[in-house]
Amino acid sequence: MNAMSAGDRVETAFVPTARHWLVAIIGFVLLLAGGLYRSHQVLFGAARETAEQQLQAVAALKSQEIQRWIEDRLIFLSQPPGSVMSQHFARLLQQPGDARAAAGLRQRFRYLQQTIPEISAIGLHDLAGRSYLADPADDHLRDDTLHQEAVQAMLESRRPRLVDFHRKAGREGEVVLDLLVPLFAEGETGRLIGYALFEIDPARVLYPMVSQWPVPSATGESLLVRRDGDEVLFLSPLGRQAGAPLKLRLPLDTPGLISGMALHGVGEVLAGRDYRGLAVLGVVLPVGQTDWLLVAKMDDSEIYREARRNFAWLTAAGVVLMAVLLLLGRVFSAALQAREQEARFRLLAESGSDVVWLYELASRRFAYVSPSVQAMRGITVAEALQQTMADLLTPECHQHLDRELERWIAAVDTGQEAAASRHYELVQPRKDGSLIQTEAVMTLITDAQGRVTHIQGISRDITERKRAEAELRKFLLSAEQSPVSIVITNLAAEIEYVNEAFVRTAGYSREEVLGQNPRILQSGRTPRSSYEEMWRCLSRGEGWRGELFNRRKDGSEYLEDASINPIRQPDGSITHYLAVKEDITERRATEAALAESEDKFRTIYDTIGDAIFVHDVASGSILDVNGGACRMYGYSREELLSLDVQGITADDPAFPPQAARDYMRRVQEEGPQSFEWMARGSSGRQFWVLVNLQIFRLSGGQRVLAVVRDIDGRKRAEQELQHALAEAKALNQRLAEAQSQLLQSEKMASIGQLAAGVAHEMNNPIGFVYSNLGTLDHYLREIFAIIAAYEAADSGPCRDCRQLESARQLKLEKDFDFLRSDIVQLLAESRDGLERVAKIARDLKDFSRAGEAESQWADLHQGLDSTLNIVWNELKYKCTVHKEYGELPLVWCEPSQINQVFMNLLVNAAQAIPKKGDIWLRTGRRGDEVFVAVSDSGCGIAPEYLHRLFEPFFTTKPVGKGTGLGLSLAYSIVQKHQGRLEVESEPGRGSTFTVWLPIEARPRPEEGAEAASAPR
Repeated sequence: MNAMSAGDRVETAFVPTARHWLVAIIGFVLLLAGGLYRSHQVLFGAARETAEQQLQAVAALKSQEIQRWIEDRLIFLSQPPGSVMSQHFARLLQQPGDARAAAGLRQRFRYLQQTIPEISAIGLHDLAGRSYLADPADDHLRDDTLHQEAVQAMLESRRPRLVDFHRKAGREGEVVLDLLVPLFAEGETGRLIGYALFEIDPARVLYPMVSQWPVPSATGESLLVRRDGDEVLFLSPLGRQAGAPLKLRLPLDTPGLISGMALHGVGEVLAGRDYRGLAVLGVVLPVGQTDWLLVAKMDDSEIYREARRNFAWLTAAGVVLMAVLLLLGRVFSAALQAREQEARFRLLAESGSDVVWLYELASRRFAYVSPSVQAMRGITVAEALQQTMADLLTPECHQHLDRELERWIAAVDTGQEAAASRHYELVQPRKDGSLIQTEAVMTLITDAQGRVTHIQGISRDITERKRAEAELRKFLLSAEQSPVSIVITNLAAEIEYVNEAFVRTAGYSREEVLGQNPRILQSGRTPRSSYEEMWRCLSRGEGWRGELFNRRKDGSEYLEDASINPIRQPDGSITHYLAVKEDITERRATEAALAESEDKFRTIYDTIGDAIFVHDVASGSILDVNGGACRMYGYSREELLSLDVQGITADDPAFPPQAARDYMRRVQEEGPQSFEWMARGSSGRQFWVLVNLQIFRLSGGQRVLAVVRDIDGRKRAEQELQHALAEAKALNQRLAEAQSQLLQSEKMASIGQLAAGVAHEMNNPIGFVYSNLGTLDHYLREIFAIIAAYEAADSGPCRDCRQLESARQLKLEKDFDFLRSDIVQLLAESRDGLERVAKIARDLKDFSRAGEAESQWADLHQGLDSTLNIVWNELKYKCTVHKEYGELPLVWCEPSQINQVFMNLLVNAAQAIPKKGDIWLRTGRRGDEVFVAVSDSGCGIAPEYLHRLFEPFFTTKPVGKGTGLGLSLAYSIVQKHQGRLEVESEPGRGSTFTVWLPIEARPRPEEGAEAASAPR
């Protein structure tokens, strides 16, 4: 053995100094601070983005809901000329003591208050402001500036007017809205006679609509506000502090006030403070047709609660990690110092199973090998001392280690690297030829000049450890990659391990469940008996399997198929429990859906109108039928199962049994077959059917599915159609008829769209005519009673008898003079109503021009006015129509078709106006042409759509608002009249459609030829 000389020294291992640790700590702190800053940005940014999306959705929903509520009340409470309320009020103005008119109005009031429960009071006022039929307790108008301005605006515009939130006079604290509705006298002029005031209590519908928050939130709140001078006025109740509506006012320039910023036009999504002065995030949207703003807000404390908690956890984790690294650094430094001392003082220790060795680079031989080499490699110490490094290792391992040692020694010799220790895992052969895996800790030993002279090492057999690690790694990977949840608990029911599938299923992270009891997953739906049975089995050392209803971290529930077994050690003791659980929620849902689908299929199978037969492939016998087959053939199911195909086939040589067998054979060889067949029912009726055959598998065997449809009616229809086609004369005439029908269909579709408006226009005069007829009937009965009394007196013995006096008294009692004058008025009113109905009917006739399909000289102004009357109900609430008619001659055209063009342009113009606007009708003549221009102040048409406007079925309207044929047909009609249809539009400013027509269109050559060849 060679011993180490006193002059030899061992290079000490690198031990970090205080400066090294300080640099490392500063670097880690900077890295941690950067990571925390970025995490803070991500967490708080995501929280704000989520809150913004929720607030925008809530604000949009509520603002649209409030706008629809206002529009519905404006439409429902509007009183057109000749309405029941207008008629009764007109009579009350003429005769203030008219009890019938007053009773009719009160009945109308009760009906409206029952229909619209938020109406708390109704009052009628004439143009001078005098009140009629109003409850004195509710008549709080109303000479304040707010109502005076609203009444004046309503009278000038002749449209309903909403009076903003205000408090009722004499009732401090009660907030109401008033709706002023103009009342018009009957007749064409539409003379204003007064207005109705509907008092609306917002606490009944509007305030609940505003305050209700559609999603769970602790601080979410929505409010209505508006600007009042230099202040923000809160219109609705406050949800987060006591305060009645219209009580709270804040300066418009209050720092950070989100409603104030919105009124200054800063934007819709705002971060600032609310009326409490708390930090909030809000979305502010305007409410259409009002000066109100809808404010949807949420406290920052709720928005960023989860982000702050997660950031706190991240910060704590970073601090803990830094503390752990500091501790590990100290431990690592102490370990290196201990290893240096071990290298100096116990280099030649010969105890233990590890092999301690010293390798001399000069001789390339081992200077020392501990005796434990014999146990590890099966060779003696003497044999080991004669080996080189190449003899010690496998060739591949030696090549790799030789390169590593060469670079390491060169770095130490040149001073580039200190002579620290390195770890290597090696593969070494035993004497018997088997291979073992070893771990070697090597340290370079230098001389006084710093040159490496020896390699000192300690080798350990890690074959079993590697095998165990491989097995453990395999099992861990299997557990981690398992699709089912795996949970390991100790005997105290504390969770020690969960796999990734558990994390995905339960929603908890590993850190959240380790050390916890599995009861955190309990939902309360699992029967107590299941848990009792589980613990009985586990306490006996047996496994248990069953189903558990558990709850995820997010609160959702799921069903698991769980198998729990004890984990036994080699000595038989139980140390842990292993739970393998599979989420079967979707499986159960699929099973339920499959059962439901099967029920649906069975229902469809039995209720479908077609007959369904299942045949045996070989024999063709009937194996199953549905209810449709029983109904179609008139047999019961049992009777059909006892028959064959021939039994339900007509007695016709054209349909022999062999033909049926051929179809059975072909469906197997060629695939699905479809053919027509003559069938026979139980009554002997023969009828045509369409048979579709297809092969399918059922119960492991092949079957033929026959779907049979009764086409007897279709066959007869086909025969009739062939007969009708044979009688058709010419293709051009059919095309002309088809075009005419399409035009008429579009016209009728348009009239259908306007039917409700026309019916409304006709129902008003018809309603009061019907009412007048009832009154007239009563008057006539009283007059007939007077006449009968006079006739009885006239037939008496003398003219001065008591019967005559009785007749005179009856005449006075019945107020004959009033009856006579009122009958004349009733007849005049009824005649006026019937004339209005007749005018609408004439307008409809002029519009349709039924029976006038030929061209004629027509007055375009008359046609335009008739069409305007037809569509008036579509226009009157949305726009004001301005007529700028020029001088037009009569035009040679087909009036009904030109009227169709006018109607399409008018309706399109009205639909292009989103709220309120104007429509201009201009006419004129230029040379031999006339023009009719329809302009609107609507939304306009995008330039990319202008070239497609006249394509069939192209429309920019929402689904259900148009067919896409209107402009296409209008274009073809104008072209047919040798005219042109032009369009000018600018988005946001409106559109103008101009129809140009020649005064006298000359027939085209082809039209002349058709006219000459037409039958006379």
